[in-house]
Amino acid sequence: MTQMTRPELERLTAYLTERIGAPCESGDHAGQVEPLRRRLRHSVTGIDAYLAAVEEDSPAAVHLLPAALDLWRGLERLAEAWSDA
Repeated sequence: MTQMTRPELERLTAYLTERIGAPCESGDHAGQVEPLRRRLRHSVTGIDAYLAAVEEDSPAAVHLLPAALDLWRGLERLAEAWSDA
């Protein structure tokens, strides 16, 4: 697992955004694109909340960490699956 930092989040987000592609309403993968884009947005939002709590030295960071780690691992698994394809 790579370190959960803002630069790594940006790198991972850019990679996944490129791999998922633009929203589309027709074609072979139309039904898969939007759910993946939504999952990416939700995951990034959750990880961002954790990183913001850490930056603010908020006690909430401890409580947000387990969920942020789960989201991070999910994004890494998705990126890994694409890189292996």
